[in-house]
Amino acid sequence: MQLPRSMLLHFISACTFICSLGLSTVLQAAGFQLKGHSAEGQGNSFAGQTAKAYDPNTVFYNPAGMTRLKGNQFEANLTYISPSSEYQHGSNSTAGTPFTNTQQNGAVDAVVPAFFSVWSMDERLKVGLAITSPFALSSEYDKNWVGANANVKSEIKTINIAPALAYRFTDNLSLGASLQLEKVEGTLTRQITTGLNTATTSVIEADDIDWGYGLGLLYEYSNDGRIGINYRSQIKHQIQGTVKVIGISTQNAETHVTLPAVASVGWYQKVSDKWSLLADFAWTDWSKLDQLVINNSTTGANISTIDYFWQDTLFAAIGANYQYSDKLQLKLGFAYDEGAAIDEYRSAGTPDSDCQWLSVGAAYQITPETRFNIGYSHIFTEQASVSDSRTSVAVPTSYSGSFDSKIDILSLGLVMTF
Repeated sequence: MQLPRSMLLHFISACTFICSLGLSTVLQAAGFQLKGHSAEGQGNSFAGQTAKAYDPNTVFYNPAGMTRLKGNQFEANLTYISPSSEYQHGSNSTAGTPFTNTQQNGAVDAVVPAFFSVWSMDERLKVGLAITSPFALSSEYDKNWVGANANVKSEIKTINIAPALAYRFTDNLSLGASLQLEKVEGTLTRQITTGLNTATTSVIEADDIDWGYGLGLLYEYSNDGRIGINYRSQIKHQIQGTVKVIGISTQNAETHVTLPAVASVGWYQKVSDKWSLLADFAWTDWSKLDQLVINNSTTGANISTIDYFWQDTLFAAIGANYQYSDKLQLKLGFAYDEGAAIDEYRSAGTPDSDCQWLSVGAAYQITPETRFNIGYSHIFTEQASVSDSRTSVAVPTSYSGSFDSKIDILSLGLVMTF
């Protein structure tokens, strides 16, 4: 459903401004999905996040979990993502072009905020709000690197505003739902050869606003154990903007992008006064992203087609919490995150591959009404091979190589009850 922008612009502009501060975001999980909306969850590699329902961030991870929260609560998180993605050159054919640089690191540091609130209508009925960026990426290379004919800058930003509702139907069963209002902005640039050792820049810029939904279930099978199920729907965006070839042409353009559905199951079990065990399993429908077909929005003529042909991905995490004292809880977690890209179609814009997470964290109760969370993750990624070839009227180019990547994430959060 394409929404009238005038109805939505004033509502989301303030949220977009706040969330975009420092939001030159690099991919953090499979594809360009961002998991890091919670410092509390970061310390467990997001194990058990669908079931824990510790803090207001449950509005995003499972809205049904709001029924476990007491009073009115607000949560703010700030996550610093520091990636490295070193290009290891294999071979290239760029004779007659200015594309010669083989030493590249296209990773971009980022600061990503997230905000959550929960209001208690009564003991059974809860209302919540989440403001997050569930999908984002940014990579940028020099205009003279060997892959510039395919990728220079790739950037996608999303702002998702999700009002939510939860109700405890029985002592054991709670259900929740959310409405997902999402804005997406995208920029893709590359170099186009125009003659012997000459090139110009192609810039694609577009955006859209559309809707999706979320559903959650929380079943508390005992006082010390619970299972959560959460589903966030796909959102179909009809993105409109322009394609500019600097110094040559400008065209109005449109394309369709489906941001994927995500389904997760989580488990929480308190095994003693000190220890709790956690697990989460998630599936992301990345196979919806097969091709990005960009057409002239006036004539319908094809301008460009970018192949992705991604595969669905699985994420599995386990973790544990140790209650060191009445005020201090220590956290650890490990996760395996399956990459969405396959070797044949992987691009330098998204050098995605399988990875493993190792995380530690802590929660400290400053006062009865205020809790501080901190989480740190190091993500080890497998080597990602990349190859691309482009034909042009002037000079055809091709290159191949691989990316060696790693990511460090530090997340801080504050929860307040009022």
